[in-house]
Amino acid sequence: MRGDLFGLLDQLGLAWQNLLNGLIGAAVWAIHKKTTFGTALRQIFIGALVAGYSTPFLSKELSIHETGFLGFVIGTIGMVLVDNLYLWLSKKIKLLFN
Repeated sequence: MRGDLFGLLDQLGLAWQNLLNGLIGAAVWAIHKKTTFGTALRQIFIGALVAGYSTPFLSKELSIHETGFLGFVIGTIGMVLVDNLYLWLSKKIKLLFN
Protein backbone atom coordinates (compact mmCIF):
# COMPACT_ATOMS: atom_id res chain seq x y z
CA MET A 1 0.00 0.00 0.00
CA ARG A 2 2.74 2.45 0.96
CA GLY A 3 4.59 1.92 -2.30
CA ASP A 4 1.38 2.42 -4.24
CA LEU A 5 0.75 5.79 -2.61
CA PHE A 6 4.26 7.06 -3.36
CA GLY A 7 3.98 5.71 -6.91
CA LEU A 8 0.70 7.59 -7.36
CA LEU A 9 2.24 10.80 -6.03
CA ASP A 10 5.18 10.38 -8.41
CA GLN A 11 2.80 9.88 -11.35
CA LEU A 12 0.97 13.07 -10.37
CA GLY A 13 4.28 14.96 -10.23
CA LEU A 14 4.07 15.54 -6.48
CA ALA A 15 7.09 15.20 -4.23
CA TRP A 16 5.72 13.62 -1.06
CA GLN A 17 8.25 15.39 1.20
CA ASN A 18 7.14 18.79 -0.10
CA LEU A 19 3.51 17.74 0.12
CA LEU A 20 3.99 16.78 3.77
CA ASN A 21 5.89 20.00 4.59
CA GLY A 22 3.12 22.05 2.99
CA LEU A 23 0.50 20.08 4.87
CA ILE A 24 2.22 20.84 8.17
CA GLY A 25 2.59 24.54 7.31
CA ALA A 26 -1.06 24.81 6.32
CA ALA A 27 -2.14 22.96 9.48
CA VAL A 28 -0.17 25.37 11.67
CA TRP A 29 -1.84 28.33 9.96
CA ALA A 30 -5.32 26.77 10.24
CA ILE A 31 -4.78 26.19 13.96
CA HIS A 32 -3.46 29.73 14.38
CA LYS A 33 -6.51 31.21 12.62
CA LYS A 34 -8.87 28.93 14.63
CA THR A 35 -10.86 27.95 11.55
CA THR A 36 -13.74 25.49 11.55
CA PHE A 37 -12.93 21.84 10.93
CA GLY A 38 -14.30 21.78 7.37
CA THR A 39 -12.53 24.98 6.38
CA ALA A 40 -9.29 23.78 7.96
CA LEU A 41 -9.40 20.50 6.01
CA ARG A 42 -9.98 22.33 2.74
CA GLN A 43 -7.21 24.83 3.39
CA ILE A 44 -4.74 22.17 4.53
CA PHE A 45 -5.43 20.13 1.39
CA ILE A 46 -4.90 23.20 -0.79
CA GLY A 47 -1.70 24.20 1.04
CA ALA A 48 -0.28 20.71 0.68
CA LEU A 49 -1.03 20.61 -3.08
CA VAL A 50 0.45 24.05 -3.69
CA ALA A 51 3.61 23.10 -1.81
CA GLY A 52 3.85 19.69 -3.47
CA TYR A 53 3.75 21.16 -6.96
CA SER A 54 5.55 24.48 -6.54
CA THR A 55 8.36 23.73 -4.07
CA PRO A 56 10.52 21.79 -6.57
CA PHE A 57 10.14 24.56 -9.14
CA LEU A 58 10.88 27.39 -6.72
CA SER A 59 13.80 25.59 -5.09
CA LYS A 60 15.37 25.12 -8.53
CA GLU A 61 14.75 28.74 -9.54
CA LEU A 62 16.07 30.10 -6.23
CA SER A 63 18.94 27.56 -6.03
CA ILE A 64 17.79 26.29 -2.62
CA HIS A 65 18.90 22.74 -1.85
CA GLU A 66 17.17 22.25 1.51
CA THR A 67 13.49 22.40 0.67
CA GLY A 68 11.90 21.47 4.01
CA PHE A 69 11.34 24.99 5.28
CA LEU A 70 10.54 26.26 1.80
CA GLY A 71 7.75 23.67 1.48
CA PHE A 72 6.43 24.65 4.90
CA VAL A 73 6.29 28.34 3.96
CA ILE A 74 4.80 27.67 0.53
CA GLY A 75 2.11 25.49 2.11
CA THR A 76 1.18 28.29 4.48
CA ILE A 77 1.28 31.10 1.94
CA GLY A 78 -0.25 29.02 -0.85
CA MET A 79 -3.21 28.08 1.30
CA VAL A 80 -3.94 31.73 2.11
CA LEU A 81 -3.43 32.93 -1.48
CA VAL A 82 -5.62 30.27 -3.07
CA ASP A 83 -8.35 30.75 -0.48
CA ASN A 84 -8.41 34.52 -1.02
CA LEU A 85 -8.33 34.07 -4.79
CA TYR A 86 -11.30 31.70 -4.54
CA LEU A 87 -13.29 34.18 -2.45
CA TRP A 88 -12.47 37.06 -4.82
CA LEU A 89 -13.43 35.05 -7.92
CA SER A 90 -16.67 33.82 -6.38
CA LYS A 91 -17.68 37.42 -5.62
CA LYS A 92 -16.86 38.50 -9.19
CA ILE A 93 -18.84 35.61 -10.68
CA LYS A 94 -21.84 36.39 -8.47
CA LEU A 95 -21.73 40.02 -9.59
CA LEU A 96 -21.49 38.94 -13.21
CA PHE A 97 -24.61 36.79 -13.05
CA ASN A 98 -26.73 39.11 -10.89
